[in-house]
Amino acid sequence: LERGHIISKGEVPQEFINKIWKYLRYPVNVCRGFHTCMLCMRPSPGVPIVEYNGEQRDVGYYEMRIWARDGKVYAAPSLIFHYITCHGYKPPQEFIDAVLEAEEPDSDEYYRKVLEYWEGYDFWIEEDRTKRE
Repeated sequence: LERGHIISKGEVPQEFINKIWKYLRYPVNVCRGFHTCMLCMRPSPGVPIVEYNGEQRDVGYYEMRIWARDGKVYAAPSLIFHYITCHGYKPPQEFIDAVLEAEEPDSDEYYRKVLEYWEGYDFWIEEDRTKRE
């Protein structure tokens, strides 16, 4: 998503936003660099930070995975939270439905899927590495 391109905009369910926030706690496909929002007129320097319900998280350098009930696996950049809450981005309904129907990201089932997907690599079990204190 970047300036100059049409993006889908619209309302998304609050439950969807709440769940995406939870998925930010469990990064996958972590990168050494970071990406900033290309929709913002003046992006802040450094790793992007999002805030929700009094908490802050770093974003822009990892993805999240959502396993849909039909077997599809969705990948989304962590900046999706910013795109939705700051720019009114509405992801495809198929993705929204998958998130709403998927298991909770802090469940044992989700953890098992992530470990299987990444062949045992666990970036986040010991500490919450995206949360700002």
